[in-house]
Amino acid sequence: VHYLATLLDARVTALTVQGQVLADSQPGAPAQSELGLSTEVRAALTGSTATATRTGPDGREHFFSVAVPINRAGTPLGALHFAFPLQELETGLRQTRSLVFLVCLGVALLSIWLVLGYAEMEARALRRMTRVIERITEGDLDARILSLAPGELGVLARALNRMADKLQIQMKKRARAKSRLDTVLHVMTDGVLILSKTGEVKLINPAAARLLHTTEARALDRSFVQAVRDHRVAEVWTRCQESGEEETAAIEISPTQFVRVVVTPYFKRAGRGYLVMIQDLTQLRRLQTIRQDFISNISHELRTPLASLRALAETLRDSALDDPPAAHRFLDRMEVEVDALTQMVEELLELSRIESGQVPLRLNPILPSAAILPAVERLRPQVERGQQTLTVDVPADLPLVLIDAERIQQVVTNLLHNAIKFTPPGGAIRLAATSQGNLVQVVVEDTGIGIAPAELPRIFERFYKADRSRAVGGTGLGLAISKHVIQAHGGTIWAESVEGEGSRFYFTLPVAEPLPGPDAAATAPATPAPRA
Repeated sequence: VHYLATLLDARVTALTVQGQVLADSQPGAPAQSELGLSTEVRAALTGSTATATRTGPDGREHFFSVAVPINRAGTPLGALHFAFPLQELETGLRQTRSLVFLVCLGVALLSIWLVLGYAEMEARALRRMTRVIERITEGDLDARILSLAPGELGVLARALNRMADKLQIQMKKRARAKSRLDTVLHVMTDGVLILSKTGEVKLINPAAARLLHTTEARALDRSFVQAVRDHRVAEVWTRCQESGEEETAAIEISPTQFVRVVVTPYFKRAGRGYLVMIQDLTQLRRLQTIRQDFISNISHELRTPLASLRALAETLRDSALDDPPAAHRFLDRMEVEVDALTQMVEELLELSRIESGQVPLRLNPILPSAAILPAVERLRPQVERGQQTLTVDVPADLPLVLIDAERIQQVVTNLLHNAIKFTPPGGAIRLAATSQGNLVQVVVEDTGIGIAPAELPRIFERFYKADRSRAVGGTGLGLAISKHVIQAHGGTIWAESVEGEGSRFYFTLPVAEPLPGPDAAATAPATPAPRA
């Protein structure tokens, strides 16, 4: 018993089958008589091993009770009772529990720290992605997530970067398409407006603003009726709104402006709208007027000499053949009329060739005086017969001009001839040339009858004549030819006039590059050979 007690560090008690204590490792310990009453001891005496947890008499000590039967050849002889004190075990358990608690607490704190750190790392990644998304929404399509977090956030960041790449490509395509559309709208000569279902102006191009005498700022987001300020244009949209079909109207906005308005409804997912096209027909109407005037003028120009020829021929046939002197006068008059018709046809053909570019210019560097003065000298006798004064101011030090001298002499002749015709006796005519940078400007000025303001814009049209000029004669083609000759040289021709006081005709010629050598200007020929 003592050996077992020392070996097991427990109280060992041997009992008989009757429950009497045979030996005890702690003989002076109390409560030995109670062992025979314990459940585990009774079970051991009947041949079974039993255990139980017991509390000492003071109620503070706890021990673990084990009862083991002692048998011989299957016959119970007694039992051994082991009482293991639990105080040290409980102390060890408490220490173990404390250690486990501390370990769990440390693990929990470490886990919380790791979780918080991971959460902060994830939060920083989310904040970076949020900032990048905000920059993209603000228009910065170059923004990207540079530091990619691991895990799902990394997958999300890469997906956002791919989305930004595709969005940037799409936006660039849309920007290029919008740029092309804006370019088309800005260079279009026709006006374009887009209206909402209620008639608000959502888009207007510069041509439409010009034709409607408004601005883009004043027209956008305003009612079409308020933007156009012309009830006839607005009525076209009203009719389209009521009928739901395309409506067209030709409207004379002003005496000098004629337009065609086309309003077409369209449907899209956002709703209904209207496309307004405004075509400027002013030039077309002007061309129609010019064509009508051309037919009228050429009919008039042909009718007069043809009627005269017919009358002369009838008179000559009826009676003048028997009177040789009268017949000669009639024939001379007929020759004059035929010459007038021939001149008109030749000038008309000349104008047609110049307009079509079939008359090549023999451009050469020449002094302006070399091209101007010969025309002046040819017309000086007419000036003297008309009792007019002619002043010529063409300095010799003007720069060389690159011109076809024969054509420029034709222009000067036409302008001087007109000045002589429309200047009364005692009037003055002045021809002057001045240097204007890379151009030489020539002016022919007279104190004649002048030109009415309404007729001034049309004097360079073919066959156009002011009413008072018809009595003077002429084909009406000289100024038209002069305009095309000057334009073919790269110059400009225009006129200024005050009715009753006189007129001024200007034209410009391009300056040629200076010839090599100090005396090149002085030695420039009056009619030089063609230059490649």
